[in-house]
Amino acid sequence: MEYFFQYIFSGIATIVTGTVAIAIYFHQKRNNKIQAARVLLTEIRTAEEQIGVIREKIITGDTSDMPNSVFQTNNWKKYAHLFVSNFDQDDLKLINSFYDYGELIEEFAKRESNYFWIATEERARITVQMIARFVDEEFHKIPQERDTNNIELKKQFFNVGMDNHNTPYSPKKTLKGIENRLSKIQTITTSSTGAKLKKLAKLDK
Repeated sequence: MEYFFQYIFSGIATIVTGTVAIAIYFHQKRNNKIQAARVLLTEIRTAEEQIGVIREKIITGDTSDMPNSVFQTNNWKKYAHLFVSNFDQDDLKLINSFYDYGELIEEFAKRESNYFWIATEERARITVQMIARFVDEEFHKIPQERDTNNIELKKQFFNVGMDNHNTPYSPKKTLKGIENRLSKIQTITTSSTGAKLKKLAKLDK
């Protein structure tokens, strides 16, 4: 009889231990999903803001200091598997396309930024060369024919005039690429998908 009770007690202890372990597992899994949802929301909000800045610069034509980053990281690739059971196909398609188009916009924006700085550096190089040439030409003249005012005027033109009258080169294909993706990307945070994500993150109240 004593052996019987020991057997029963051992069985109950095993069941309790297993139940506790399972409860802890699901609790941790739930917390992991909440944290992942919050990370994704933060990342998506930041990306939407950056995309908004890029869109505004495209509209105004001021692409000189366009943001060249949309995503710091792509956490959707890391956490997508956690939300397969929470989102339907339309939700998953929306999020996937947001990240896909966002990364393409980022790539084109980086190219645009690179073109701007390459053009700026080239103009600076040419300016220095031209000023050096003007100075050299003046100092090769006899003292009576030198005109330092002429040098200053030319320096002023190259330092200021070129900035006022020249537009940095940028291939149309790059801007068209950005415009094309901007027309296709959809906002997530204000959509039904965003509402689901906020609920999963416990931020819907």
